[in-house]
Amino acid sequence: MSKTYGVFLRGINVGGIQIKMDALKAAFAEMGFSRVQTVLASGNVVATAPQGTQSREELKQLTEQALSARFGYEAYVILRDATETARLITAAQAVTVPPDTHQYILICDDAALPAELETLFDSTPHLPVEQFLQSGQDAMWLVPKGSTLASDFGSKVLGSKKYKSRLTSRNINTIEKVHHLLSAERG
Repeated sequence: MSKTYGVFLRGINVGGIQIKMDALKAAFAEMGFSRVQTVLASGNVVATAPQGTQSREELKQLTEQALSARFGYEAYVILRDATETARLITAAQAVTVPPDTHQYILICDDAALPAELETLFDSTPHLPVEQFLQSGQDAMWLVPKGSTLASDFGSKVLGSKKYKSRLTSRNINTIEKVHHLLSAERG
Protein backbone atom coordinates (compact mmCIF):
# COMPACT_ATOMS: atom_id res chain seq x y z
CA MET A 1 0.00 0.00 0.00
CA SER A 2 1.33 3.45 -0.90
CA LYS A 3 2.00 5.96 1.85
CA THR A 4 0.56 9.46 2.10
CA TYR A 5 2.92 12.36 2.80
CA GLY A 6 2.91 16.03 3.45
CA VAL A 7 5.34 17.38 0.87
CA PHE A 8 6.83 20.73 1.85
CA LEU A 9 8.41 22.68 -1.01
CA ARG A 10 11.16 25.17 -0.24
CA GLY A 11 10.94 28.76 -1.46
CA ILE A 12 7.92 29.00 -3.74
CA ASN A 13 5.54 31.94 -3.86
CA VAL A 14 7.79 33.92 -1.53
CA GLY A 15 10.87 34.99 -3.45
CA GLY A 16 10.30 35.20 -7.17
CA ILE A 17 9.37 31.56 -7.86
CA GLN A 18 5.65 31.69 -8.54
CA ILE A 19 3.70 28.45 -8.96
CA LYS A 20 -0.08 28.32 -9.08
CA MET A 21 -1.55 25.63 -6.86
CA ASP A 22 -3.59 24.08 -9.68
CA ALA A 23 -0.37 23.70 -11.72
CA LEU A 24 1.39 22.20 -8.70
CA LYS A 25 -1.46 19.77 -8.15
CA ALA A 26 -1.35 18.76 -11.83
CA ALA A 27 2.42 18.21 -11.64
CA PHE A 28 2.01 15.82 -8.71
CA ALA A 29 -0.75 13.92 -10.53
CA GLU A 30 1.49 13.60 -13.60
CA MET A 31 4.24 12.13 -11.38
CA GLY A 32 1.80 9.39 -10.36
CA PHE A 33 0.72 10.71 -6.97
CA SER A 34 -2.92 10.18 -6.07
CA ARG A 35 -5.35 12.05 -3.80
CA VAL A 36 -3.34 15.24 -4.34
CA GLN A 37 -4.35 18.26 -2.27
CA THR A 38 -2.57 21.59 -1.91
CA VAL A 39 -2.60 23.54 1.34
CA LEU A 40 -2.37 27.33 1.16
CA ALA A 41 -0.19 28.85 -1.56
CA SER A 42 3.17 28.36 0.12
CA GLY A 43 4.15 24.98 -1.33
CA ASN A 44 2.40 22.38 0.79
CA VAL A 45 1.03 19.25 -0.83
CA VAL A 46 -0.65 16.21 0.72
CA ALA A 47 -0.57 13.25 -1.62
CA THR A 48 -0.29 9.48 -1.77
CA ALA A 49 2.99 8.25 -3.24
CA PRO A 50 2.99 6.61 -6.66
CA GLN A 51 2.70 2.83 -6.75
CA GLY A 52 6.09 1.15 -6.77
CA THR A 53 7.99 3.91 -5.01
CA GLN A 54 10.72 2.11 -3.09
CA SER A 55 11.77 4.64 -0.45
CA ARG A 56 11.24 8.13 0.87
CA GLU A 57 14.57 9.19 -0.64
CA GLU A 58 13.52 7.84 -4.04
CA LEU A 59 10.24 9.75 -3.77
CA LYS A 60 12.08 12.93 -2.78
CA GLN A 61 14.44 12.66 -5.76
CA LEU A 62 11.59 11.92 -8.17
CA THR A 63 9.63 14.91 -6.92
CA GLU A 64 12.55 17.35 -6.95
CA GLN A 65 13.61 16.34 -10.47
CA ALA A 66 10.09 16.56 -11.88
CA LEU A 67 9.31 19.92 -10.24
CA SER A 68 12.67 21.37 -11.34
CA ALA A 69 12.06 20.29 -14.95
CA ARG A 70 8.45 21.43 -15.07
CA PHE A 71 8.76 24.80 -13.34
CA GLY A 72 12.34 25.74 -14.23
CA TYR A 73 13.79 26.20 -10.77
CA GLU A 74 15.95 24.22 -8.37
CA ALA A 75 13.29 22.36 -6.38
CA TYR A 76 13.80 21.11 -2.84
CA VAL A 77 11.17 19.13 -0.96
CA ILE A 78 10.92 17.55 2.46
CA LEU A 79 8.42 14.81 3.24
CA ARG A 80 6.64 14.14 6.53
CA ASP A 81 3.95 11.58 7.32
CA ALA A 82 1.02 11.85 9.74
CA THR A 83 2.98 10.42 12.67
CA GLU A 84 5.76 12.95 12.16
CA THR A 85 3.41 15.93 11.85
CA ALA A 86 1.55 14.75 14.97
CA ARG A 87 4.85 14.80 16.91
CA LEU A 88 5.51 18.35 15.73
CA ILE A 89 2.08 19.49 16.85
CA THR A 90 2.46 17.81 20.25
CA ALA A 91 5.85 19.48 20.75
CA ALA A 92 4.44 22.86 19.68
CA GLN A 93 1.52 22.57 22.09
CA ALA A 94 3.95 22.00 24.97
CA VAL A 95 5.52 25.42 24.43
CA THR A 96 4.09 28.63 25.87
CA VAL A 97 3.96 31.11 23.01
CA PRO A 98 3.98 34.76 24.09
CA PRO A 99 1.46 37.12 22.46
CA ASP A 100 2.47 38.60 19.11
CA THR A 101 4.92 35.78 18.46
CA HIS A 102 5.19 33.47 15.45
CA GLN A 103 5.73 29.79 16.16
CA TYR A 104 7.64 28.30 13.23
CA ILE A 105 8.57 24.72 12.58
CA LEU A 106 11.91 24.32 10.83
CA ILE A 107 11.43 21.12 8.83
CA CYS A 108 14.89 19.65 8.38
CA ASP A 109 16.16 17.25 5.74
CA ASP A 110 19.25 16.28 7.72
CA ALA A 111 19.15 14.56 11.13
CA ALA A 112 22.17 16.57 12.34
CA LEU A 113 20.70 19.92 11.30
CA PRO A 114 18.64 20.73 14.44
CA ALA A 115 21.79 20.57 16.61
CA GLU A 116 23.70 22.68 14.08
CA LEU A 117 20.87 25.25 14.09
CA GLU A 118 20.80 25.32 17.88
CA THR A 119 24.54 26.10 17.94
CA LEU A 120 23.96 28.90 15.43
CA PHE A 121 21.01 30.25 17.46
CA ASP A 122 23.09 30.22 20.64
CA SER A 123 25.85 32.20 18.91
CA THR A 124 23.61 35.01 17.62
CA PRO A 125 21.95 37.93 19.41
CA HIS A 126 18.25 37.32 20.11
CA LEU A 127 15.19 39.49 19.92
CA PRO A 128 12.91 39.61 22.97
CA VAL A 129 10.97 36.31 23.34
CA GLU A 130 12.98 34.67 20.55
CA GLN A 131 13.51 30.97 21.32
CA PHE A 132 14.85 27.88 19.58
CA LEU A 133 13.94 24.29 20.51
CA GLN A 134 14.93 21.01 18.92
CA SER A 135 12.02 18.72 18.18
CA GLY A 136 13.29 15.34 17.06
CA GLN A 137 14.39 15.54 13.43
CA ASP A 138 13.03 19.08 13.16
CA ALA A 139 13.13 22.27 15.23
CA MET A 140 10.88 25.02 16.53
CA TRP A 141 11.61 28.72 16.48
CA LEU A 142 9.66 31.48 18.21
CA VAL A 143 10.16 35.03 16.95
CA PRO A 144 8.20 38.28 17.42
CA LYS A 145 5.67 38.89 14.64
CA GLY A 146 7.09 41.11 11.94
CA SER A 147 10.68 40.22 12.88
CA THR A 148 11.22 36.96 11.02
CA LEU A 149 13.98 38.27 8.76
CA ALA A 150 15.02 41.06 11.16
CA SER A 151 16.18 38.35 13.54
CA ASP A 152 19.90 37.56 13.21
CA PHE A 153 19.04 33.88 13.36
CA GLY A 154 16.20 34.18 10.82
CA SER A 155 18.31 36.09 8.32
CA LYS A 156 21.18 33.59 8.65
CA VAL A 157 18.94 30.56 8.23
CA LEU A 158 15.98 31.48 6.04
CA GLY A 159 17.95 33.65 3.63
CA SER A 160 21.04 31.46 3.41
CA LYS A 161 21.99 29.32 0.43
CA LYS A 162 23.76 27.06 2.94
CA TYR A 163 20.38 25.84 4.23
CA LYS A 164 18.39 26.07 0.99
CA SER A 165 18.42 22.33 0.31
CA ARG A 166 18.31 21.29 3.97
CA LEU A 167 15.28 22.97 5.54
CA THR A 168 12.08 24.86 5.05
CA SER A 169 9.96 26.72 7.57
CA ARG A 170 6.25 26.69 8.21
CA ASN A 171 4.00 28.39 10.72
CA ILE A 172 2.51 25.88 13.15
CA ASN A 173 -0.95 26.64 11.75
CA THR A 174 0.17 25.31 8.35
CA ILE A 175 1.56 22.14 9.94
CA GLU A 176 -1.81 21.63 11.67
CA LYS A 177 -3.67 21.98 8.35
CA VAL A 178 -1.36 19.50 6.63
CA HIS A 179 -1.66 17.10 9.56
CA HIS A 180 -5.46 17.29 9.44
CA LEU A 181 -5.40 16.18 5.80
CA LEU A 182 -2.82 13.46 6.48
CA SER A 183 -4.94 12.12 9.34
CA ALA A 184 -8.06 12.11 7.16
CA GLU A 185 -6.14 10.07 4.54
CA ARG A 186 -5.16 7.49 7.18
CA GLY A 187 -8.81 7.28 8.11
